[in-house]
Amino acid sequence: MSHPSDSRSAGSVGLFTSGDTRARLEEAVRLARHRNRGRLAALSLLLLLPMTGGASEPPVPEDEPTSPAQAPPARRWYYVTRVEATTLALLPRAGVGEDEGFIQVEPTFIIDGGPEFGVNVGAPVRFSMSGGGDGAALVRHEDWDTISDWGQLVRGLKFGSDNAPWGVWFGGLDSYSLLTGHLVRRYSNRTNPDYHPAGGFLTGTVGPLYTEAFASDVLGARLMGAEFSLDMEHLLFGKPEQKGRYTLALSAVHDWGRAGGRAASVTLAHLDATAVVVVKPGYEALVIAGWGGPSW
Repeated sequence: MSHPSDSRSAGSVGLFTSGDTRARLEEAVRLARHRNRGRLAALSLLLLLPMTGGASEPPVPEDEPTSPAQAPPARRWYYVTRVEATTLALLPRAGVGEDEGFIQVEPTFIIDGGPEFGVNVGAPVRFSMSGGGDGAALVRHEDWDTISDWGQLVRGLKFGSDNAPWGVWFGGLDSYSLLTGHLVRRYSNRTNPDYHPAGGFLTGTVGPLYTEAFASDVLGARLMGAEFSLDMEHLLFGKPEQKGRYTLALSAVHDWGRAGGRAASVTLAHLDATAVVVVKPGYEALVIAGWGGPSW
């Protein structure tokens, strides 16, 4: 049996513990309220402060490795073979000549190698049917009686193009003009029915200088010439957007008069300055000043 004093002592201890716990709880509540006030005050302060914003750009991805340059497409070749047959009659004119009838057979072979190469060969072969007198040849003699006539086998042979620094053409010339056309304009080398030459012309560009040379008959001595054109804008101010607007040109042409008939030999030369003042789709306006004439 315990002593009463022990019971009191135990009771006193129990009362003290309960009071201490209550005090601690009250202190915790007070501290929590104090923290909440501080957080509210800090939040209010943040709301009152001026706000600034920004956006950052997304990171730039590293350059992806570029694929190797694609090789230019391989040149494609096309060809055509053809044979045509027709009848042909040559009638007298102004009382000269006689009626002649022919069967004309014309073989053709064409190779197309793109914008910088092409060939077209073939020529009409005329077999006599009527007229021509006694002892007329099976094939019309006047079509093949000179070296120049064999040029008709070449209708067209092309190397290079207008966009290339140089180009060459052989074959028939139809309405051909030498650059400005002051000395040679709309010339055709196969208007004579008994003369069938192959002409040719060469073009080349070196910096501001453009050159064109031609021959009406590459197998005979007939008409030939050249023109040199200097782009003054290119020469003085560098490469222009439009070529050939302001040029100074010198051209010369010589006629040997020894093929396709006989003619007096003559040489012409011309110097001119050209300024293109208006360029529109389909037409242009230019001013030309020049001087020239027979040189000898």
